[in-house]
Amino acid sequence: MTLLQPWALLLLPLAAAPFLFKSYQGQMYSWLEIMPADRVSDIANMVVKAITAIILASIVLALASPQGANKKVQKVGKGAQTVLVIDRSVSMDHPFAGDSSSGRAAEIKSAAARRLITKFIDSRPDDMMGVVGFTNSALYGMKITTNRDAIHSAINAATGAALNQTNIGAGVTEGASLFDQIQSSGSRAIILLSDGAGKLSPHVKWMVSKQLASKKLNLYWIVLREPDDISIFSKEIYPVDGVPDAIALHQYFKSLKIKYKAFEADNPTTLQTALQFIDSKEKNIIQYAVNIPGHDYSKDFIILALVLSLVILCIKNLRVHSW
Repeated sequence: MTLLQPWALLLLPLAAAPFLFKSYQGQMYSWLEIMPADRVSDIANMVVKAITAIILASIVLALASPQGANKKVQKVGKGAQTVLVIDRSVSMDHPFAGDSSSGRAAEIKSAAARRLITKFIDSRPDDMMGVVGFTNSALYGMKITTNRDAIHSAINAATGAALNQTNIGAGVTEGASLFDQIQSSGSRAIILLSDGAGKLSPHVKWMVSKQLASKKLNLYWIVLREPDDISIFSKEIYPVDGVPDAIALHQYFKSLKIKYKAFEADNPTTLQTALQFIDSKEKNIIQYAVNIPGHDYSKDFIILALVLSLVILCIKNLRVHSW
């Protein structure tokens, strides 16, 4: 058992108060010899004092927050160890490309990403997931965990706007580093969501290729397109020094010796389709340990104090009063 607030034990001597202080309730007699002996009352008085002391001790122990030992339980499910690497650049607050002929603004990319990723997470209860955001540098979000509340909070933070830069290299390397903290089990994948790409230096390319290959990570890149964006699947031939950054990055990812798949999403429907494809591919047997918190004994002590207080109240009402 562990005490989360051990300082509260300094108050434990207060439990002796009922035995140290005398009660002056009752009748006044001028001569003690005429006061009859009342063995029952003496016993009842000691019982009340003992119960009061137990109530005070229970309250003090509840304040100390005693916790039982944590347990590790091995679970087996069907899913993957996944890290979501999410672009947090200002352009993520722009609408999708949408349908230019409709005359209506499409949904904001960050809002659609948050909504659909949340749905994706909830549909995969056995997954272990981590979150990384990035702009001009990587922004640590959440380690790989099964805690859904923590993952949702990290997604909400990672889909907010930040700086007007897109450093995909930093985001991918940070995402890959999260796998260092856990043992491999089943599928391992990085899902990269961005609406653009930047140039990667030779050193960053070496780091990315080394980490993805050595950890056997699958990579999925979902490009959130805006109007007039160049398609990464374009067949147009560019000069060597004039290849658009997005196409160059796509070609680089294809050259890596890993499982890689790219998608283009110009509306929420195509984004959902991409996530559904990933969902269908990344479902293997996965085994992981779950920490189960130890029992919280504070509630037990509070309930004990409440029950004994009711007992005291009943005993007090049984007292015989004089005429």
